[in-house]
Amino acid sequence: MYEDVFDEKKQIAMRHYFLNELSDRGVIRHYKKKQTIDCELARSSFGIVVRGKVAKSILSFQGCERLLYTMRPGEIFGEMNLFCGGGLNFLIRAKEDAEVSYIGKEVLQAAIEKNPQVYPCIINSITRKYRIILLQLTNNTFNDSTGRIADALIRLSACSDTLETGQDPRMISTLFTQGELAHNVGCSRITVTRVLKKFMAENLIGMKNKKIVINDMEALAAYTDRVQ
Repeated sequence: MYEDVFDEKKQIAMRHYFLNELSDRGVIRHYKKKQTIDCELARSSFGIVVRGKVAKSILSFQGCERLLYTMRPGEIFGEMNLFCGGGLNFLIRAKEDAEVSYIGKEVLQAAIEKNPQVYPCIINSITRKYRIILLQLTNNTFNDSTGRIADALIRLSACSDTLETGQDPRMISTLFTQGELAHNVGCSRITVTRVLKKFMAENLIGMKNKKIVINDMEALAAYTDRVQ
């Protein structure tokens, strides 16, 4: 239902460029699962996820965490700070053992001069993240806790890389714990557990290899109030 918002073919092309054409020109760093990514390179470069998955959250002044999105190989972070300067209080953490290539301004400028198509790839990354955050905002505004969890599942399904990997198109390809879902939708973990059990009892969702599969998208969407 959000497939027209998240064009997976453009995302695949973007990931292939950054992973296959640019990542080998950067500085490589390795991170263990759950390790926080906090180094000087992340403030003077943008990072390309080469291996594993990386999660980005925003932190409040009092330390509350809100999961924004997860980045898979070929996806990037830090590009907005690199172009615009400044930055918010983000937390970037390796969701699993990961490898990141950091690309500095000089390398990026040389790549742009050689191939102007770099710009559309970066714009695609920024636009996709903006849309994810916009949909999270509207979800919190329009829905109760049940609707927020249903809408999040629909969005996560639309953001999955099932086309490239050949997985079941109904599957949410990234593994999320109930705690991570709670951080994403702004509900308690207990609420997430209760609502997921409800959706499973109604056969709206199922589980396959520990990942959520949406069995009835229309019925799940009936719990939500979404942007037109």
